[in-house]
Amino acid sequence: MARRLVCICNFVEEKEIVDLLKKGANTTEDIQGISRAGTTCGRCLPEIDQIVGEFKKTEPKDPQKKLDFGLQ
Repeated sequence: MARRLVCICNFVEEKEIVDLLKKGANTTEDIQGISRAGTTCGRCLPEIDQIVGEFKKTEPKDPQKKLDFGLQ
């Protein structure tokens, strides 16, 4: 995946968003709370929604998956 800046205001790349989704984030709100993407001007929110939606379509469901954001 090429490096692509999704949130210009908070310098959040697509890879960071996908990594958060892989670690257990489920919604755009989860992404906002963890990375701050989409919390300044909001222009990138439709793109974040799209990334989350595409990820959910392709990611296999794992009922045992736990949130792990390394915030210990």
